[in-house]
Amino acid sequence: MKLGWPLPKRKSLLQELLAIPDGKTYPQKFQGQIQDFKLLRVPLEMPKYRLANGRTQAAQEEYLSKEAHLPNDYFERDLESDEVQTIQHGLLKKMLGDLVTFFEKNIQEEPLILSHLGFVVNGNRRLCAMREICSNSEETNRELYNRFQYVNVIVLPPCDEKDIDELEAQLQIKKDIKADYSWVSEACMLRKKQRVYEYSYAVLAEMYGMREKDVEELLDKLEHVDLYLESRKKPKVYEEVEKAEYAFEQLRKFRAKFKDTMEKDIFTSLTYCIIDSPPSGRVYETIPQVAEHLPKIIERLQGELEVAATNEDDYEDIFGESLDDATLENFAITVSNPEKQDEIIEVIKDVIDEEKEREKDKKSKNYVLSKVQKANTSLSEAIVGFDKTTNTKGLSAQLDSIESAIRKLKEMF
Repeated sequence: MKLGWPLPKRKSLLQELLAIPDGKTYPQKFQGQIQDFKLLRVPLEMPKYRLANGRTQAAQEEYLSKEAHLPNDYFERDLESDEVQTIQHGLLKKMLGDLVTFFEKNIQEEPLILSHLGFVVNGNRRLCAMREICSNSEETNRELYNRFQYVNVIVLPPCDEKDIDELEAQLQIKKDIKADYSWVSEACMLRKKQRVYEYSYAVLAEMYGMREKDVEELLDKLEHVDLYLESRKKPKVYEEVEKAEYAFEQLRKFRAKFKDTMEKDIFTSLTYCIIDSPPSGRVYETIPQVAEHLPKIIERLQGELEVAATNEDDYEDIFGESLDDATLENFAITVSNPEKQDEIIEVIKDVIDEEKEREKDKKSKNYVLSKVQKANTSLSEAIVGFDKTTNTKGLSAQLDSIESAIRKLKEMF
């Protein structure tokens, strides 16, 4: 099936139909007022998809990430290209949901909205669904095939792109057979509008019926999504994060609470691991707990993971930083390695479970005794496990700390 006539042929047909006097009209709010547009019948093959369609923005970016040989402006360079229109049809086809089933049982009730050049401003998915039905029914179901040989459309007058954006925003809010945008598709659409047309947060908020703060937060979440996908070597594969919106909300919320850049980076890497492989329990419960217990998680991970050693003199000569800074930076690099994910998740789970148990124990009058008993058991096990192969680095400092704690406890009773 032809996916759109050439521009001169589209324009000629629309001008001819619009010149016919009288006929049915369809009311549509446009440019701030309700207008009556002439209702036209055009061949199903005539309209072309609007490549700037907001719903497909994320899918387009994902497609380009997989086809690295294509230019970044591939979907903007030639709007008339049959090749690009075919790819756009394929992207829309993946988003049809129940539309094919709907139109197999129902007639078209709402007209497609075309620009004066014959591009579909609203109804791209519906057009795709009707084309799929016709393609599949030409030989098997002639009645169904004939139903969509022609479709109802209205045609907008020549206008600014912002007028079309405002109309698209207005119509996407309606709750009918049109599918809601996914959160990441909405974010990609807003970012594209901002980059191409330089819309401010305030303009986008007004256009799409959002709060300015919500627009800013959604675009910030998208930045975190891009960083996450790049770290997993899956740039722009947005389908991977469709169900992880709340996790990214928690990431941006709690990351902002850390003042130290290194802590921010470590917390981010740990959150990435949770998004990849959430521990038992809901993700949004785990991420705040990681933020709360980050120092203890770092301390435990430093003991569990193999972190590359750093020569203090060399590091200070090159970077002018202390060994502690260098060690922490190496640690940050280590926890950002996806290959360490299973170990990291296990430590996170253990620390959170221990902290929950500790909070529970603190309410008991036997809390102190219980902790001392556990410490005694651990020390007894350490004695049994000590042999010639034991790594004693740092052991003396730990024992000194234990002796100090014992003295303090004895002084308290």
